[in-house]
Amino acid sequence: MTKQTNHERTSVVLEDNLKKALTEMLVLSLIEEQDRYIGELSPEIEERSQGAIHIEFSYAAIYRISKGEYITECKKRIAPDGRLRQYYTITEKGRAYLSELLGSYSRFIRAADRILSRPDGTNQT
Repeated sequence: MTKQTNHERTSVVLEDNLKKALTEMLVLSLIEEQDRYIGELSPEIEERSQGAIHIEFSYAAIYRISKGEYITECKKRIAPDGRLRQYYTITEKGRAYLSELLGSYSRFIRAADRILSRPDGTNQT
């Protein structure tokens, strides 16, 4: 077992916190595009992020989003794998919440980029 440096641990903690913060927004965005079942969310996020984001979904995340009435179950249907799956659809409340999240995300990222930008016009990232 290799020992992680403080730097590596800090990076992992940052990545884990970012995933937690972004999970609801990413899930709602995918479900807004089309009704989806839980099992297709992780692979879709990983594929679209070109492997940069890997989120293991627990039903707890879906439960939180459902409890907030941002998504709701729709009729079960046969998934591409041939199995009967529970699909979810976004609600109007979910669309409004997603819009709020996207606005906050955009403002935060722009502000962070302004802080990380150097006076010479280059960026630290």
